[in-house]
Amino acid sequence: MAIVIVGGGAIGLLVLSRLAQAANIPPVALLTRPNGAAALRANPLAVSGIGACELANLTVAGAVAELPPAFQQPALAVLCVKGYDTEGALPTLRALNPATILTLQNGIGNEEILAAAFGADRVIAGAITTSVDATGPTTITVTKEGGIGLAPVGVASDLTLAETALSVAGFTVQRYPDYRAMKWSKALLNMLGNATAAILGWPVERVYADRRLIALERAAVREALAVMQAMGVKPVNLPRYPAALLAFGIRWLPAVVLDPILRQRVAGGRGGKDPSLLRDLRAGRSRSEGEFLYGAVAAAAAAHGLAAPVNAGLWRILGGIARGELAWDDYRDQPERLVAECRATVV
Repeated sequence: MAIVIVGGGAIGLLVLSRLAQAANIPPVALLTRPNGAAALRANPLAVSGIGACELANLTVAGAVAELPPAFQQPALAVLCVKGYDTEGALPTLRALNPATILTLQNGIGNEEILAAAFGADRVIAGAITTSVDATGPTTITVTKEGGIGLAPVGVASDLTLAETALSVAGFTVQRYPDYRAMKWSKALLNMLGNATAAILGWPVERVYADRRLIALERAAVREALAVMQAMGVKPVNLPRYPAALLAFGIRWLPAVVLDPILRQRVAGGRGGKDPSLLRDLRAGRSRSEGEFLYGAVAAAAAAHGLAAPVNAGLWRILGGIARGELAWDDYRDQPERLVAECRATVV
């Protein structure tokens, strides 16, 4: 029995660092890109901030065939790759052949991809709210403690090992009966202060100092909430993040009351990090997880006969910039253009 983490980004390294230090759980290994595996063989994994530590002699591999026999066909694989890499990770997961797959990915739709490939009963949905930043191939900084939500995707999904191992490793773990409610609630948090900041090239604090942009953010979340209502899915509070309370406020509170709360919660909730979508644009990545946030909301809205012009507009612009179809300079520092092209009703 073993645990293999698939993906060596910030979340994968965080989970690796904590599971590797935990006692009385199955051994853990990391399966990541060859260059990431080489870096961790040559250097210790260094965690700064909350839970600071340094770990050497970790079990890492750049391919399934490189894993020691004890980690072949593990009891649990923890998928920590970007949403746009889920399809590409399927051959690796098939070769690994874990009994259960836990996805800690952001966004909407990853569980369905995994369930179609491996069966829903082998899949567990996860939502992590700890704020962590990868500062190098072997270094991460944990800026704000959160927790992990778990939910079954199939009626027979077994959460026991994942829940036990993560709890022993020091995570606050909470179970949810409906994975859609958990994942959509996490998506609401990921949407705030993300695409808008990325498109404009602004820090979140500057976005939330602009009344027009806060209105745009509220409109995007309200569209997502309308889709959730059509699906029969209610927002839920996540470990240390009151997503349901925030959703209630965005839906019902007047702007004069809500906007100061959003300014405090959204910027503070990121633990000082730049938004992930902004970092991806700066890195020149041609794909964006915005597809699994704003794009997913817009697609789900269309499937339910609803309009979601703000989410559709944000994803059209963000995706276009990432793919090189739109010039980022045409939108950077242009809030008026962004608001106009998203056709938001500013209230």
